[in-house]
Amino acid sequence: MSASELETEYYLLPALRRDYAQPALCVVAVGGDEPVVTPVENCAPLSGTPDAMLRTVGTPLFGLAPDRVTSVSVRFMTAPARTLRVRHNFYEIVGSSLAIRPCDVEWLDASGNVVGTAAGCDYVPAEFGPLSTYRSYVGRELSMVQADVSAMAAAISAGKLAAAESDWLTAHLVWLDIGQDDGAYGAFGDLGGEIDGTAAGLVGGTASPEFTGFHKIELDLWTDGNLTAAAADTATLQQLLETLAAIPLSTELPATDAGVASWVLRPHEILEDAVRDTLTGDDDYGSGTGLASITADVAAVSRLLGLLSPVLDPLAPGLVAGANGQLSAVLAAVDQTEVNGAWVAVDDVPSAARERVDAAVGAALETLAPIPDLLTSTGNAAPSS
Repeated sequence: MSASELETEYYLLPALRRDYAQPALCVVAVGGDEPVVTPVENCAPLSGTPDAMLRTVGTPLFGLAPDRVTSVSVRFMTAPARTLRVRHNFYEIVGSSLAIRPCDVEWLDASGNVVGTAAGCDYVPAEFGPLSTYRSYVGRELSMVQADVSAMAAAISAGKLAAAESDWLTAHLVWLDIGQDDGAYGAFGDLGGEIDGTAAGLVGGTASPEFTGFHKIELDLWTDGNLTAAAADTATLQQLLETLAAIPLSTELPATDAGVASWVLRPHEILEDAVRDTLTGDDDYGSGTGLASITADVAAVSRLLGLLSPVLDPLAPGLVAGANGQLSAVLAAVDQTEVNGAWVAVDDVPSAARERVDAAVGAALETLAPIPDLLTSTGNAAPSS
């Protein structure tokens, strides 16, 4: 034993024996160039919960894990996650530049299933700013929707069917820029459904008095050509939008743990809803503009990715850029479905063109799927290193 090791033992062991007068697991990291080495030590009683991280500045980083934990998934606020093997309850993280603190450790079994969380990253404060920016954007979009619906009401009143249909499409696409179908990705609840819900599940179907909003007016204009019904239903839509505009967006989109957790689901859910409702033709009530709706959905996803990129980029480098490239591919595939610059109903798109759209949307969905997991939990992570 060297002189420095003897000196370390002399200073360190009494403290360890005093603090842990019971069975414990300890890791002692000794290093430095000074004549008197300063040790870094952490211990955890064997009857308690081992420390998640024993050293949290610089590299290497040391940690302890309970028995039967074969690997750990370690995350950082500003770096990609790493999955590491556990050997004899011990793991270490070695990297060229790891001065950042780990903020999350999940213990994994041999199959990669999470069996416990020793610490957790709190992304909510980092997402308050993007959420606030998004709220402001939603407020502006809602004002635009109201103006466009007013223009539609004027065209209907003047008996101008073609102009009313054009104004309907403009207003509907702005609404979808906020979020698929029921608005802001479900944040508006039942009111969002009344504004842009379908007749699915309603007693009486399209004849149900509960069938209101954009798609009811779509039915009036394109399928029935009934401007009288369209005028009444547009007045109802205006009232619904006024009710929504009067509700503080902080209520609909709260800056809380649950609110943020719901919000970060949306980049994936927007396209998922589009696949379910729009690419099936289920929300087409005569206008044949489902593929136009897909372009608005893409814009909404892209906007959310831009807001979340400061948090996502350090965790998953390239994900946002890759997703945006795939969203561009969706738009290119949609463009190829147009005939002489006019929209074609989903059901009427030739199979080859339809397959290109489906494939492009599917690829984007696969890339977007991990986002909620990245921002809330590492989830199922099989050991990889």
